[in-house]
Amino acid sequence: MISWDVPIVRWVQWPGIGAAELGFIEPLLRRRLSSLARGALHVANACAQGCPSATFVFASRHGELTRTVELLRSLAHDEELSPTLFSLSVLNAAAGIFSIARGDRAPATAIAAGVESFGYGLLEAHLRARKSPAKPLVYVYADAPAPDPIGPQSGDPQAVFALGLLIQGDASSRLHTAFRPGTMVGTPATLQANACLRALERGSADWTSDRHHWCWNLR
Repeated sequence: MISWDVPIVRWVQWPGIGAAELGFIEPLLRRRLSSLARGALHVANACAQGCPSATFVFASRHGELTRTVELLRSLAHDEELSPTLFSLSVLNAAAGIFSIARGDRAPATAIAAGVESFGYGLLEAHLRARKSPAKPLVYVYADAPAPDPIGPQSGDPQAVFALGLLIQGDASSRLHTAFRPGTMVGTPATLQANACLRALERGSADWTSDRHHWCWNLR
């Protein structure tokens, strides 16, 4: 079993409904953002309040897959690719926009690891925070169902989902995370990040894929 503790200052969740607060983003760019990016940036900014500089870790299973599909359709029809669409289709687009909007040169990382992207993103956040425990770290997981023609996958959210954590060494709360080889047959039907959200709300939760069993406890 692999386990670690993450010091949590606060957490923010955006369920994909209601307006995302993006007043810190320049209006022209704000209009071009996908709902996924809006959710990610909303929770990132809410977590980073009061932190002039913060390391940023972003994780997503699909990322901006809808934009990638649009680009592929353009190629299939021998159309020119939109530079703006391309620049906003990469996995680290939200991390880059957040850094530019805040004028923050702190390191930023983007992680994708299939159905367990949330868990491995949290591991990356833990390792980075452990190197500089006094420096704030914002961890954001955001995802949406895979678009057509791929279609929603097992373990996808039902709609856009974003969860942000502010991690810093002197926090009074600790999120204990552990995982070990799993025993589930097939693929999970629920979003991994939802299990962690339940732990943040209720104290504990677990989640299993066909590879690993994960559990979280808030202390």
